[in-house]
Amino acid sequence: MGRPPAGSRLLFAVLLVTACGGGGKQTAAKPKAKNRTDVVQGAAPKTEAEREAERHALAAAIVPQGSTCLPLALKEDNAPRLELAAVGADAVLCAVDVDRQRLLGPVGCWKIDLAGSTLAYQEPAPLPGHNLDVMLDDRCARGFCLPKEAKAPAAKIAHMAWNLDGTKVAVLIGDDVHLFDGASKAHESAFNVRGEKGVTNDPVAVNFIGDMVFVEGSDQGPYSAVWGYKTDGTPIGPLTNIGGGKEEKPISTYHGSFSILDKTRVGVSERGMETLNMYEIDSGKRAKLVRKVPKPVCKPDEVDAYWHDGDKVTDKCKEAMDKSYGYLMGATAVMGSKSLLVVLRGDRVGELGVLDAKTLAEKKSIKLPWCEAGAKPEPQSDKSEKTAPKKGKAETKGDE
Repeated sequence: MGRPPAGSRLLFAVLLVTACGGGGKQTAAKPKAKNRTDVVQGAAPKTEAEREAERHALAAAIVPQGSTCLPLALKEDNAPRLELAAVGADAVLCAVDVDRQRLLGPVGCWKIDLAGSTLAYQEPAPLPGHNLDVMLDDRCARGFCLPKEAKAPAAKIAHMAWNLDGTKVAVLIGDDVHLFDGASKAHESAFNVRGEKGVTNDPVAVNFIGDMVFVEGSDQGPYSAVWGYKTDGTPIGPLTNIGGGKEEKPISTYHGSFSILDKTRVGVSERGMETLNMYEIDSGKRAKLVRKVPKPVCKPDEVDAYWHDGDKVTDKCKEAMDKSYGYLMGATAVMGSKSLLVVLRGDRVGELGVLDAKTLAEKKSIKLPWCEAGAKPEPQSDKSEKTAPKKGKAETKGDE
């Protein structure tokens, strides 16, 4: 026979005491203290300084401090992506984390000596004007926090960009761009990217140049484009191709890219930099460069298929198309004094291409040093430079 339920046993004990004449003054039993061992006490929220220290430690495990070569880990799948910018008179390269489970930001940066093809390590820092994807901590992105009256973000990832002199910061969360003071981190204003002349797909990146904010939009298919806004929220509309007449369509950045060419111009490339459309921020003036590409050994329908899904083509066609376009898919550029300097992709990761500023023809390549397996980086110098944006026209030293 099984044991009676606990409640029955308690009732039985009370009746037995009563029946046996036990009594006297009964005192109410004190309630037992609640057992709190099953309650996990949450740790105090981490400060932004603590989170930054953690990111710094993880970044140093990928790119050791003081490294004057590119770690071989940058060749792996989902590795930090090499991005290029003109910072003052210098060409600066950063490896930026794209792993959406952590988004550490820049994990290593270098000033490039273009003449000697060498790298000088710099403390990792966001590239001026360029988009940076970060994880949201509650309502804050790297210490830039939404005001209380703003609706709570559903997104877990924010897109950020410091303007070229670092005085202002744009933070794209969901469909809204929030503008902050770069020094105090005070929230100043916000605007929505939808509506007439606004983004028509998913906002995925923000760039900040002068008094213009450029939002990149993309979807699950091959449609992507770039929209411009004044910092007061006035929409300029999508960046369109020259020569489209009244029906000018947004330029697709699918297999292309958005580039900050210098302090006054941005560029949108199409299809492995088959074309590069340049826009002057102040005047709206446009120019278009066209790259002469060898005719591929492909049928017309194969070429179309290559740009849309890439799988429904013959091996011979794919090899020819990859050779002509692959290394420039997603390649970003800066304008030097005489040429375009481009960070190459695909099989040519770790190389910079020097392209003619009128024809986009490759004049030469600069192969940056890779670290040997197991090699230790040179110790970081106490005099390692921290490059800050400088005033004046950007001209990369050593450019032809």
